[in-house]
Amino acid sequence: MAKRGLDCTLYHIASDTLPFATHIENLEAARTWGFKVSEHMKVCRSRQEIEAFIAYWDTERKALPYATDGVVIKVNSYAQQRTLGSTAKAPRWAVAYKFQAEKALTRLSEVTYQVGRTGAVTPVANFEPVQLSGTMVKRATLHNADQMALLDVHIGDYVYVEKGGEIIPKITGGEQSMRPSDAALPHFPQTCPDCGTPLIRDEQEAKAFCPNQSGCPTQIKGRLVHFLSRKAMNIIAGDATVDQLYNKGFVWNVADFYELEKEHLLTLDGWKDRSAERFLKSIKDSLNTPFEKVLYALGIRHVGETTAKTLAAHFKSIDALSQASRE
Repeated sequence: MAKRGLDCTLYHIASDTLPFATHIENLEAARTWGFKVSEHMKVCRSRQEIEAFIAYWDTERKALPYATDGVVIKVNSYAQQRTLGSTAKAPRWAVAYKFQAEKALTRLSEVTYQVGRTGAVTPVANFEPVQLSGTMVKRATLHNADQMALLDVHIGDYVYVEKGGEIIPKITGGEQSMRPSDAALPHFPQTCPDCGTPLIRDEQEAKAFCPNQSGCPTQIKGRLVHFLSRKAMNIIAGDATVDQLYNKGFVWNVADFYELEKEHLLTLDGWKDRSAERFLKSIKDSLNTPFEKVLYALGIRHVGETTAKTLAAHFKSIDALSQASRE
């Protein structure tokens, strides 16, 4: 961590045998053991003290040397924590209070449309760059046609942008009083912006899709990049490599990766013996990837990491899965 310039602040200790009966005492003990613990923790004795703490840090957090988007309020007593227990997703003895996201006003210059690996077409708002939570942002997703209609933003509008969870930029609305007289309403396309195929939309789906899975270049390359990704087959490559391989005609589907030879790779811009050998080794290593990750890597619609694990644990093999009935 030190070599990479990373740091860590401890907020919790997980153990069945802790020396003290309260959360704060154990964290203070961890400080004496050499761990970095926040100096801003406070034991509050009333709701008023909690509200005062939140109000103070809503302003003062901007002076911290790291980004933060809220305050976590915890029950101090471990005995009471055990009594309260947890749900499947979160402890009942802790709750996160999120600060209102920082907001900025900027001008919407255009709306573009992106095609994802599943064929979903997503509108993207492009606006004049604006500083938000320490970074410069200039794009935000509009999600789908329904959300575009709900926001009622026009090209040339001044729009409010904020970061959801202090990370993902999003448009929350437009300033109607500042709308130019020539502001034009963006229209969601009827055809794929990449391959020109007419889009389809299921009544139960929010998104419109390009059905041309086998011929839409963006979809094909998106599936290839997904297949290579760290959570999938973990092959050492990214968008630029896939672009080069696809444009050269070397890969069209995921099986083509396993037919690649060193001579193919050395024809790519910037590739040398060492990089080609590393790439081919990572492809060979991927043959030992667990079934659940292979299933996720295939990019089947609605099959994410969790669903892939569930299916793999139940069916054990792709053959058994392919023969399964709907029921």
